[in-house]
Amino acid sequence: MKRLFLLAGVLMLIGGLSTMNAEVIYVTENGVGDGMSWNSAAPLADALSWAAKGDEIYVAKGTYTGSFALKVAATVYGNCEGTETEPPTYTSAEGLETFLKGDGKRVVLLDGGAAIYGFDISGGDASEETTGVARGGGLYINSGGGVAKYCRIHDNKAIDGTKRLLEGNRIPQRGVGGGAYVWNGRLENCIVENNIATTDPWLKEDNSVWSMGVGGGVCLESSGDPGDAVVVNCIIRNNYTTPDDDESSYYHQGGGIAIKSGYLINSLIVGNRVNGSNNNQNVGGGVCTTEKEAYIINCTAYDNHVKGLGGGFGFQSQNADGMRAVVSNCIAWGNTCRDDDYGTGNANIRYGNAQTDGELPNRVTINVVCVPENTVSASAITSDPMFVDAANGNFRLAEGSPCIDAGDDPAIEGYDTDLDGNARIFGAAVDLGPYEVNDGSAIETAETNGGEIVRVQYYTMQGIEVTSPSVSGLYIVKKTYDTKKVVVEKNFISVK
Repeated sequence: MKRLFLLAGVLMLIGGLSTMNAEVIYVTENGVGDGMSWNSAAPLADALSWAAKGDEIYVAKGTYTGSFALKVAATVYGNCEGTETEPPTYTSAEGLETFLKGDGKRVVLLDGGAAIYGFDISGGDASEETTGVARGGGLYINSGGGVAKYCRIHDNKAIDGTKRLLEGNRIPQRGVGGGAYVWNGRLENCIVENNIATTDPWLKEDNSVWSMGVGGGVCLESSGDPGDAVVVNCIIRNNYTTPDDDESSYYHQGGGIAIKSGYLINSLIVGNRVNGSNNNQNVGGGVCTTEKEAYIINCTAYDNHVKGLGGGFGFQSQNADGMRAVVSNCIAWGNTCRDDDYGTGNANIRYGNAQTDGELPNRVTINVVCVPENTVSASAITSDPMFVDAANGNFRLAEGSPCIDAGDDPAIEGYDTDLDGNARIFGAAVDLGPYEVNDGSAIETAETNGGEIVRVQYYTMQGIEVTSPSVSGLYIVKKTYDTKKVVVEKNFISVK
């Protein structure tokens, strides 16, 4: 069906900015219309192909199966109820109900500055793609400044070793960015989990195993300024470079995220794995920097593992002479690496072991960090960071933590909110890790502009709606007014 476009321009307000001649295209799971309204909603693939620069696409809750591409600077909003006249408000990537599911190919390709909000992306496989083969099974941001925000990217793979990609050659191309490959783009407020860079290692002619995974969850790359590639306020957890049974594989980098060049900021890196056999070039169970300039700022790496060096943070040395990395205001705790003499001192940060590359300290700058090994930095905090409840996934800092007010403020300059959305900086100095201890008094409230409140909804900081707060703490409060205005605030609520 061809869509009839309006000749008259429509003025839409997008995040406070005016875009002339922008249109809204409406999409539902079973849509067959022209997308001019919810009543004549279009199929998703059609809407993406119709979109022009500045357009908005509203996508209703439901399941959309296929491979989807948006190649212009338009914005797609998922998780819509099907009645919206303005973009939805997002508070978390948890609990999304607009599902994009792969059908044997990559799920989403963004190009030309395209942006997506509020989608659950799963089931992708990039092994047979023509654009970025074996890159980004769930999401591929192909340069151009594309953005994904408030998305959950899970259970994807960059490459499936059962597919013969290179005819006449039993060695497959390596899998890069199982969940997402971000090239000159941004991931913000996303959850990236349970992805694999490459599966099913292949046998070479001599029956040895060849398999290589780079970035089980994410691979981040900038072609120029590292500031053009950013992952900020994200949770990257339980990703793998290869399956558990890959015991004799080639080397792997970055179980959670591999950074060729770019910034990783205010993010939580938990439970990621680099499997395979013991190999000193298996690097970075949580994070690995691999090629050019990488900056890791206010992140926490916990319970990551590598069958090599740097269970939490690792820095590639082989074929990486141009690699430079800076680590600031980070916590690396409870990570593990190869369990032998070669792994000594490298469980949390690959640094300072005489058995590692002797040039590595000249290419890596470790600023303020909290890490058990005192070999990493003379100024490192080596005492327990005192997480609130690490066993149950709460990596906020408890009262009395040595990481509170211990950071370097200039390192986080320009990033004003933490992983919870709280204001940075609260107190004498920035806290280490992705969470700023904040009693709620510094949170700004939105103007109501009059009207009567007709509905109040409460959400935990993980985005889970509750009927009413049962314990004292910080909550997201969503107020709907009779004027149809919606105000979202973060408030500390005391329950007696």
